[in-house]
Amino acid sequence: MVRRAFRVLSVLLLLAVLPVCAQQIPTPEQFAGFRMGTPQKLVRWEKIVEYFNLVDRASDRVLVQELGKTTQGNPFILAIVSSPANLARLDAHKKTQRQLAYPYDLDDAAGEKLIADAKGVLLITLNIHSTEIGASQMALELIHRLATEKSAYIQNILDNAIFLLVPSFNPDGQIMVVDWYNKNLGTEHELSSMPWLYHYYTGHDNNRDAYMLTQAESRLVTKILYQDWFPQVYLDEHQMGSQGPRIFVPPFRNPINPNVDPSIWAMNGLLGFAMNAALNEAGLAGVTYDQFYTSWWQGAFMMQAWWHNIVGLLTEVASSRMATPIEQEKARPGVLERGPAPGMQEFMERLERNPNAPLPAPRDTVARNNYPKPWLGGTWTLRDIIDYELAATFGLLEAVANHRATLLRNQWQMGRRAIEAGKKGNPYAWVFTTYQHDPPVAHKLLELLHFMGVEVHRAEKPFKADGKDYPAGTFVILMAQPFRGFVKDLLEIQRHPDPREMPPGAMGDRPYDITGWTLPLQMGVEAASIDKPFEAELTKLASIPPATGELRTNPRPARNAYGYVIPPGANNKAIATNRLLKAGAEVYWLTEPIEAVGWRYPEGSLLVRPGTVRNLRERIEALTKSHGLHAAEVERPLPVKALRLRAPRVGLYQPWTASMDEGWTRWLLEQYEFPYTTLHNADLKAGKLAEKFDVIAFPNDRNRQQIVEGDRRRWTRPEYKGGIGEEGVEALREFVRAGGTLVLMDASGELALETMALPVKNALRGLTAEQFACPGSLLKILVDTRHPVAYGMPPEATAVFADSRAFDLAPGFSFTDVKVIARYPTTNPLQSGWIRGPEYLQDRIAAAEVSYEKGRIILIGFKSQFRAQPHNTFKLLFNALHYAAAQVATLPPR
Repeated sequence: MVRRAFRVLSVLLLLAVLPVCAQQIPTPEQFAGFRMGTPQKLVRWEKIVEYFNLVDRASDRVLVQELGKTTQGNPFILAIVSSPANLARLDAHKKTQRQLAYPYDLDDAAGEKLIADAKGVLLITLNIHSTEIGASQMALELIHRLATEKSAYIQNILDNAIFLLVPSFNPDGQIMVVDWYNKNLGTEHELSSMPWLYHYYTGHDNNRDAYMLTQAESRLVTKILYQDWFPQVYLDEHQMGSQGPRIFVPPFRNPINPNVDPSIWAMNGLLGFAMNAALNEAGLAGVTYDQFYTSWWQGAFMMQAWWHNIVGLLTEVASSRMATPIEQEKARPGVLERGPAPGMQEFMERLERNPNAPLPAPRDTVARNNYPKPWLGGTWTLRDIIDYELAATFGLLEAVANHRATLLRNQWQMGRRAIEAGKKGNPYAWVFTTYQHDPPVAHKLLELLHFMGVEVHRAEKPFKADGKDYPAGTFVILMAQPFRGFVKDLLEIQRHPDPREMPPGAMGDRPYDITGWTLPLQMGVEAASIDKPFEAELTKLASIPPATGELRTNPRPARNAYGYVIPPGANNKAIATNRLLKAGAEVYWLTEPIEAVGWRYPEGSLLVRPGTVRNLRERIEALTKSHGLHAAEVERPLPVKALRLRAPRVGLYQPWTASMDEGWTRWLLEQYEFPYTTLHNADLKAGKLAEKFDVIAFPNDRNRQQIVEGDRRRWTRPEYKGGIGEEGVEALREFVRAGGTLVLMDASGELALETMALPVKNALRGLTAEQFACPGSLLKILVDTRHPVAYGMPPEATAVFADSRAFDLAPGFSFTDVKVIARYPTTNPLQSGWIRGPEYLQDRIAAAEVSYEKGRIILIGFKSQFRAQPHNTFKLLFNALHYAAAQVATLPPR
């Protein structure tokens, strides 16, 4: 019996170590206990990870890697799928990909030799918007078929392609929405929206983080793209609204971005039509292209691939209600209804009475070239979404395998063309001078470019370019590099076409998302475009060195210095302020300029004295070194005016309607070490706010009605229904009357304009889209740098204006009632992007302080912290928070 038990144990151990191909991989249905797409059934992220790891252990075609952790600590995984022979040579294939992406030494013969042995590399990311749940469920069936099927069709894919699959770009959100759905399933709240963001900080904006890379997930995918793999093709799979076509595939609509190589648009068409053909082969209706989604915008990850010589693709499948099917009334074929949807109000009222009421019939049912088989309505389920995504995905996989050589050759040749274009100049290079208004932000911009594959050099000696002298240490980006178009597009001015000037039907009436993003303007960084070739001794950098700080001292430093002064130009000054206040130092804003150690320090400079802090000098030295700040020793008392700072008690309003701007603001406050308290509706209604807070800030994407009324839909859970109500408005009035500060950004300014008698009004109210439109551009503002909210700002700065607000004096008031912080110039303020009716902004107020009894209201009409991008206006928010707790003070004697 012992020998028999030993034999059984030996067999079990042998089975455990057999090659995975000898073991059977359970189907997703066997693993989960239900077929993917079954109504009311979803697989949560940890089970998806478990299944992928199971397939990894059980297949020689699949390798699963954990790339890191998400924002909230969940595993972020990548599956690499190919033939066993290809997986055995992954390092060699990665090397080939890099050589093709940076083809400096690849002549025709060398390039063709590489292509003969190379594989087409395809990256697909799923579920970045976590309520678009279908792709994360589809991933299990996709990986199972690739790991188990032995057909010639699958073998062709495995032999000729290396498939990189990210089954969820947003695992944290996948967990959140599955839990929320399951919590409300079968109740009257099944339709309710999750009241918080499905990415902890950015919500739906997580795919707007492609060039600022603020989030952990963004950097992980960017590393796959531009450091590790350099794929030929990148597809991001999404879902869209439920009432129109069933799926969008490329090509995209006009206008096209001039910095993208035309081969990208050709390959977009080739691969988009391959997915289109696969969908039609499967008999699936409602496939469209050349609609909705732009070829201009830089913001999304798969679009950013275009400027890296990678074919970036998008699919958008019509949504169901998570895993709950929807019904749509049937439509008449051949009809395109224009204008407001008739009966929509009636439908919304019907939906209030019956959450399962069918959607109105589709309004676009005219068959045409880019929509040959329109969707006519009926039942739509999560299973339908999975079927469409599987068809499109396998159509693309087959196309990448079959067009392997074409795709590889195109990537190689696009890189070569970019290098040759850069050698000719116009521009030849971009240079970043050693003097910057905010050196750590300049470092941030260069680090971002470098992280995304751009080659950066530094001058070892002084040089001359375009007739100007540049010192040693200047950073230089030579444009003779494969990602030339990417550098140009991020650094130069955008000039988006006016929809009226395009041919009829060439583009929509309104641009998609933002139209201008020029990073030197947004970030306040000095960068010069050099047109002609020049001679310089340059060193290519393996990493971007951080900005260096400095503590300047007197030649004979005092035994006990009076204090230390820090200039106000760097955003990192906010970190220093918050740390020093927390440590117990005395911190002042100087309201007059001074000179110290031979340097002039402007209004808003910090004066730091020891207070209860020991070893203040060491603290100041550490802060300057770690955060790229400059400071100077002050030997004797200063005969100047000052404001004494203390740590502000900050309240940040968070509505139960998932405000993305609140998330970005929260992220920003944490990065710059502002303690804050999140305030919900009940907190404001409770009143007595002045006892707890110095300042309350409102995000910029909620107007007065949304703040006051909130979500009132019948199916919303009662604990999240409604807004701050009139009780909250009155509590805010009392807060300001008692001396508190309200910071109202963009749309939230309407809360004060419409509920308090202020001396300003919205200067753009009542204008039609034909008169004025600016959906996302960079505009010049003129700044009063003597105002405390503007301390450290340059006199001319750049504002992100996206359907924003501007102010003018209300009738009966004068400028003695308003302290203007920033205004638009008397000429066209457009710097980058597109605007219609710029005259309506000329000389209007962009930001202001308004007194309200003992308190104040700070109105910032534009998006000063938009998606954590416009570093040059962060200080307006930071200063407003510190200003709320500042008091006029007399500087103490030694």
